Amino acid sequence: MKALSVTLLLSSFLFTACSNMTDDPRQGGLFSYSPSKYEKRLQQREAELAAAEAEQSVENSRRSSLESQKAQKQKEVSQLRSQLKKEQSRVDRSLKNVKNKNDPEYLALKKKNEQIKKEAAKAEKLEIEAKKREIQRLRQELKELEYEADALSRL
Repeated sequence: MKALSVTLLLSSFLFTACSNMTDDPRQGGLFSYSPSKYEKRLQQREAELAAAEAEQSVENSRRSSLESQKAQKQKEVSQLRSQLKKEQSRVDRSLKNVKNKNDPEYLALKKKNEQIKKEAAKAEKLEIEAKKREIQRLRQELKELEYEADALSRL
């Protein structure tokens, strides 16, 4: 009778252990580990990995596109900066050609030219789009200044 009760107790323990099967062999031990649940868990993790890799690929592609756009905008800013410097040189030459250096109009143009130079230096610290807008604004001011300096030099 003792043997029968020990056997029943042991079989109920085994039955209970088998009904709580897990997919993690570290947790289930020898009797409550289920290979089919493990395979299911493995497939789920592989699917999660594939989804993460696909998302990473999309993000890498997006990053590459953004880097390309950034390079293009930096190139545009560089070209605008170069044009601004050329226009600044033309204005400087026009101001040098003014005959009467004491003329109040000349002094005002010279002061405005120096202000534009300072603003151009400040524009270098701005973001790319802001740089483009600021450089274009300064170029317009320089064109107006150059026109005035040419008119003044012809007097």
